[in-house]
Amino acid sequence: MRPSLVVHGGCGTPPPGEEGERNAACERSADAGWAVLQSGGSALDAVEAAVRALEDEPLMNAGTGAYLQADGVARLDASIMADDGRAGAIAQAPLLPHPVSLARYLLEQDAHVMLAGPEALALAARLGHEVGVVATPAKIAYWQEHLDEACRRLDYAAMAAAWKAGNPRLAPGKPKSTHPPGLGTVGCVALDARGRLAAATSTGGTGQCYPGRVGDTPVIGAGTYCTPRVGVSMTGVGERILVKLSAKRLADLVADGLALAAAARRVLDEVGPGVGLIAMDEAGAVVEPRNTPFMATARRTG
Repeated sequence: MRPSLVVHGGCGTPPPGEEGERNAACERSADAGWAVLQSGGSALDAVEAAVRALEDEPLMNAGTGAYLQADGVARLDASIMADDGRAGAIAQAPLLPHPVSLARYLLEQDAHVMLAGPEALALAARLGHEVGVVATPAKIAYWQEHLDEACRRLDYAAMAAAWKAGNPRLAPGKPKSTHPPGLGTVGCVALDARGRLAAATSTGGTGQCYPGRVGDTPVIGAGTYCTPRVGVSMTGVGERILVKLSAKRLADLVADGLALAAAARRVLDEVGPGVGLIAMDEAGAVVEPRNTPFMATARRTG
């Protein structure tokens, strides 16, 4: 079996000139995961290493580069899944630069699947995981620049209206929000030399959102899913991915006999604009479709 790996750095519309930097970050992430596979490591080890590398990238919306929610706090989400059905997920944990590693701990315990909020942070600290401020100067500046009256007052109805205006599919005919879209979510899918698949996803979520908002990333079957046939990591408008359980939908289509590329395209069509994904099958074939202007990716294959 030839090991393979693919990573993504989120889909959307990056600020002009950032495409190269985002692609370079994905290349560094792929190098980190590929080093694991080349040394005989598992697909789980590889996806964790690759996603940790992306969580360390200030430009990315994960870990240290996370966007701040409306109250000025960065809360992190991540999930990881092996092809044997084990999974772990972290939701809305503050001060946690590498939520994917805490999700991996839950996977290895193979008891509870998801842990959320300050309690997740407390467990990370007990385990000796790195804990600290994850807000970069650039993301703090972004939050300050877009701190409108709705966010200052935590006016949930007004914040919801602004968010929908920035996602025209959810509010047809209405003007777009002045909030520029941020690229969200990073992920990796890997196949190791023993033919095992694994997938992982991590995000800082949506900037200026409701405090405590949870998207698709930590929900197994929505942002991440893995079977012996296929591994999937999603990115984009998390609410739409979440309600469609898009990652599992893709896996189910493949299980029903649809080719990987066709299954991925159908999932994107069903979810609608603002979505991308990476997926890999048990033979190492990779797809990385998107319906956004940009999605940074990188691949490695043996």
